[in-house]
Amino acid sequence: MTLWILGIGIVFAQSDLPFFEQSAFDFYAKEILKENPVKKRISIYKYYLDFQKGGDYLPSGECFKKPIFKNQITRVDEEVYGQNNIDADKFEMNLSKLDKKQFKIRRNGRGSYPKLFLSYPMVSKTDRSRFFVNVSESYDSLVNIYHIEMDENGEVIDWCKTHHETIVVR
Repeated sequence: MTLWILGIGIVFAQSDLPFFEQSAFDFYAKEILKENPVKKRISIYKYYLDFQKGGDYLPSGECFKKPIFKNQITRVDEEVYGQNNIDADKFEMNLSKLDKKQFKIRRNGRGSYPKLFLSYPMVSKTDRSRFFVNVSESYDSLVNIYHIEMDENGEVIDWCKTHHETIVVR
């Protein structure tokens, strides 16, 4: 009985993870766009089913001040994170303070470019206090990826930028 009660306490303690995607988006909107402005309005989605897209990608090498590589990260446990429930506090983005001149809220995955996507949170396998979310500005054939590192409270520690370009040969 004691172990069961302790187990419940551990689960509740672990489920207190912040909404990492919200923290990453807020940092992107307030800080990153100052350094990397976008001329057109950016399409953003409210619900995690629409704003999450791929994204376990991390840059290789020296992008972060404290480097991390793909084999050193894993996705945050879905049960612990608790995003799959419509009543979860991580299901819908809070876009109430959104700059309407810079962003356009979309109801589904459609919309014009640029589109903004956020990855599911990842955590370091060796340092469980390092969390990562990718914010992807998607254009027709170009994707600017902002890799954001946060601590266990959702505070941004570091960030860097890479890009991916798709070349179509006809």
